[in-house]
Amino acid sequence: MKKRIALTGGPNGGKTTALSILKETFGGKVEIVPEAATLIFSGGFPRKDGSRPHVEAAQRIIFYTTQQLEELALKTSPADLIICDRGTVDAAVYWPDGIDAFFADMGTTLDAQLARYDAVIHLSPPLTAEFYQSTHVRTESLEQAAAIDRKILKIWERHPNRMVLPSMEHFFQKAGIIKNFIETLIPQEKK
Repeated sequence: MKKRIALTGGPNGGKTTALSILKETFGGKVEIVPEAATLIFSGGFPRKDGSRPHVEAAQRIIFYTTQQLEELALKTSPADLIICDRGTVDAAVYWPDGIDAFFADMGTTLDAQLARYDAVIHLSPPLTAEFYQSTHVRTESLEQAAAIDRKILKIWERHPNRMVLPSMEHFFQKAGIIKNFIETLIPQEKK
């Protein structure tokens, strides 16, 4: 049976780098599901003013795109471990009326969405500006990234198999911990 893992955390926590390392380390044993928000925003979705209609439309699209990308990977990938760049739960932290209102609007519940994932790995962003990088997709300041990280930590806190990695001075330390955790989730080949 395939397992689905959510790799989450605040902006610039190292998710993209970790996913690259995991793919390079485990090859075809893992399938990487790309982050829906990056696909949507880099594809031209308007981020004009952060107004309620824009935020709500974006988070709906991100939620449903995440869901569909995950389902596609589960149905088509030969890999036993599907690693998702964020999960369906993440979009709720951006919803103007709060988490409960988000899941009601999506026609689901937080518990139903948490149950989609066999494990969750949370990567917190850097604590200092020296290591924080903004991009055309990641537009948050260091302070905003920390606030988002706290919200994401909170929303995933009830997941029974969650590993939280705080900000570390050397990313490769984080990468080693993630690699070792993922290794325990990949089914061992029978001899």
